[in-house]
Amino acid sequence: MASDDDYMAFLDKANQDPSEGQAKPQSSDKQKGEFKATDDGAAVPAALKEATKDSFYVSDADEPFVPVCLAWDEGGKGLPDEEEFASLIHHPDPASAEIEIQDPADWDTQGQYRAILDAVTKAGKGNDVRVYRVAKGKGGVKVEYWVVTTEGKGAGAKLVGAKALAVES
Repeated sequence: MASDDDYMAFLDKANQDPSEGQAKPQSSDKQKGEFKATDDGAAVPAALKEATKDSFYVSDADEPFVPVCLAWDEGGKGLPDEEEFASLIHHPDPASAEIEIQDPADWDTQGQYRAILDAVTKAGKGNDVRVYRVAKGKGGVKVEYWVVTTEGKGAGAKLVGAKALAVES
């Protein structure tokens, strides 16, 4: 019969992670199928940081809103079309990306994302706000909603806003 200490040592060893001490491969956003939401070193507007802090998009999987801040040198001409937007977020195939542009009022018919829409409008200083519905993979069960506007004009312009994953079964 083993002592209590011997039995605990046995249990501890049995419950150890078998890959402990081995190098783990780093996973990139591309491997996870994530789209680019912020440029490296980008300064996300404070209104967006605050609005996305505790906000979730309600669907089959309630997912948090994430701030968006991407360089958009053509901000003077307004918001990007579907293919330009796909390129900005580093979609693997911008020409055939399943992207649908929606009016914010049609996207938020119940008014439950008013704080997000207000923060995006504030960050863009009243510029037009648009919602991009981006399908993730085939079948369209997982989609991302990107609520964005432009900030600034010309070479320093940015596309700012928030995005959230939705599972629509």
